[in-house]
Amino acid sequence: MTISPITDLINFLDKSATAYNAVLTAAEALQFHGFTQLDEKEAWDLKPNMKYYVIRSQSALAAWQMGSGELTGVRLVGAHTDSPGLHLKTEAQYSKSGYIQLGVEIYGGPLLASWTDRDLSLAGRVILKQAGKLKVVPFKSDKVLLRIPQLAIHLNREVNELGLKLNKQTHMPPILALESTDGSKLDTRLLEGLIADTLQVERGSIASWQLECYDTQTANLSGLNDEFIVSGRIDNLAMCHASIQALTSKAFSAPQTAMIALFDNEEIGSSTENGAASGFIRDIITRVVSSDGLNHQIQRALANSACVSADGAHAIHPNYADFHDPQHAVKMNRGPVIKHNANHRYATSAFTSAIFEQLAKEVDVPVQHYVHKTDLPCGSTIGPITATGLGIPVVDVGNAMLSMHSIRETTGVKDHEMMIKVLHRFFSKDDLLSVENDDS
Repeated sequence: MTISPITDLINFLDKSATAYNAVLTAAEALQFHGFTQLDEKEAWDLKPNMKYYVIRSQSALAAWQMGSGELTGVRLVGAHTDSPGLHLKTEAQYSKSGYIQLGVEIYGGPLLASWTDRDLSLAGRVILKQAGKLKVVPFKSDKVLLRIPQLAIHLNREVNELGLKLNKQTHMPPILALESTDGSKLDTRLLEGLIADTLQVERGSIASWQLECYDTQTANLSGLNDEFIVSGRIDNLAMCHASIQALTSKAFSAPQTAMIALFDNEEIGSSTENGAASGFIRDIITRVVSSDGLNHQIQRALANSACVSADGAHAIHPNYADFHDPQHAVKMNRGPVIKHNANHRYATSAFTSAIFEQLAKEVDVPVQHYVHKTDLPCGSTIGPITATGLGIPVVDVGNAMLSMHSIRETTGVKDHEMMIKVLHRFFSKDDLLSVENDDS
């Protein structure tokens, strides 16, 4: 039975509580569509038209379909697997005022207020000691474990007038449990016990872990006509999903290699071994280029390559319209958004914008253009990092969304389907970079 892209997206969001879970979910989809996993430590024997993927550090993934002949470049779609949120500190458990709490660090730039009064749990990865070796296993508890309760309005009378002000150190640690009330000795290793029970392993086998909080509420359709998708981590798992769908949902044959890169750590600058600033994707392209035995220089391949950096875009907010540039007020379900910035916080150029618009036109998809309000600081993406690291033309695009970096974000149903169509066309079009110069 064929599952619609939207149903599949909702399932993907629900399974992908963290970057580690997202990569495993992506790998399952790739395997289902005939992709073979490779190991960066091993030699590769790559064949034309064959499909492969690689995972780095459990939270970044690259997948590609080899070109049909002599390498003529790469069509790359980049996205990221991480989202802003709350990560557990190393020694997380402590007691205060009769409660057992978990210390957290703020990862990236979440809307902190949206994390209060939510049903939270824990997910991530755990390192086990087995037979003298270390083994990495995914972790996800489906049980509601944690809560960050707000202060009652009777104790904070001006909160509705002055706004909720949260101190990251003192106000954000969630409550895990009550301390013992019968005088019994407190278990100082509750978290370790929770991990052991969930994974059904001995406490002594647990070497380490990286866990973060996530909202247990599932992704859903919303609106009178089911025109919205509401979920955590839409930024940027929706674009991860769109890139996977574009690479796998329809068969295509093209001379160039079609590739997706799902990086980690975009929300904190990408400067990690599995982030966009690393050599991850350049290393893979280098190996792909050398696979035909003709010793093509990577510079020649990159000169005929291009990238779509896919990340969320700010839809106009009806209650805060003054925070948007009136000529670039993009709307949900009106088509993919091309993002521009004169200071190259987005990598889009006039050339790459024209390329994406042409691709969209060829599959009958409308596009929108976004420019940040000039008197507000602009965010960024992996686009400029990729353009700098690979020296290839990049266009920054995304789908319009509301509540970016909230624990619950909103985007449009139709936009997701339209983005998949354009990305698929990007992979299959072989004369993408041809351009004529007017020498008159």
